[in-house]
Amino acid sequence: MFEELPFILGFMMFSVIFSYLLFHYIGSQSKIIKSLAIVGIIFHELCHLFMCIITNTPRESVSLFKKVESEYGAPIKYYGYVKVNDTRITFIQSFLISFAPLYISFWVFFFLLNFLINSQVDILIFILIFYIMVSIVLSAAPSFADLAVIPKTFQNFPEHSLYQIFLLTISVLSTWMIVEGYNIQAFHEIVIYLIIATFYFGFKYGFKLIDRIYYSIQMKYRYKTISNKDTFKRFTRSRYKPKKQRAIR
Repeated sequence: MFEELPFILGFMMFSVIFSYLLFHYIGSQSKIIKSLAIVGIIFHELCHLFMCIITNTPRESVSLFKKVESEYGAPIKYYGYVKVNDTRITFIQSFLISFAPLYISFWVFFFLLNFLINSQVDILIFILIFYIMVSIVLSAAPSFADLAVIPKTFQNFPEHSLYQIFLLTISVLSTWMIVEGYNIQAFHEIVIYLIIATFYFGFKYGFKLIDRIYYSIQMKYRYKTISNKDTFKRFTRSRYKPKKQRAIR
C-alpha cells in the first residue's frame, strides 16, 4: 500500500531538475520550449480545476493560459491560474488541489510511457505522445504559489484542520488494516484512495450522527451540562454565508 509514493516524490524531483536544466541551457525563449511550456501550463491548471470540481471547491476565476507582455525588452512570460479564496476552503481541500498536478501528471506520464513501450504506433503518433510527456514533466511539480496556500488554510482554521488530519489518520489506518488483513489486491492504487475517502466520510458523518444523538439525549433528560454542540463547535469552521439582498419595493 502506498508503494508509489517514493516514485511520485522522485518524479517531482525529476520534474524540477529537468525543467531547470532545460530552461537554463536552452532558454525559455526558444520556440520549442515555449510550445512545451504552453501545453504544460494548460495541463497543470486543468489538474487544479479537476480537483476543485472533485472536492467541491468554489472557484473565483480560472485562466488556463495567459501571456504577459514584458516591458523594456524583458522576456515574455506565460502562466495560468485557478483562483480560490483560501478563507473558504479547508486544509484537506487545499492540500489535494495544490498537489493535484503532481499526482495526475505522474499517472498520465507513466500511462503514456507504458503505451509507447508496449504498442506499435506510427512515428507521428510517437512524436506527439513524447511531446506531451515532456510537457507534463515540465509542469508536474507544484509551484510556490500552490504550496503557499496549504499553511494559510491551516492557520485559518487550525483546530478544524487538526480534526481533518485526525480523520484522515484513522481512515488510512482502517484501510491499511483491511487491505493487509484480508490481503486485498487492488488493480490500481486509485482504489486504495477511494477506500480511504469512504472511511473518511464515514467517520466524519458518523461522528456527527453520534454528536446529534448524544445532544438529543441531553435535551430529553435535561442534563445541566455543557452542550455537546458547544463542546465540538471549535472543531468546525465558519462557513461563508452571503447576505441576502433586500427586495426593492
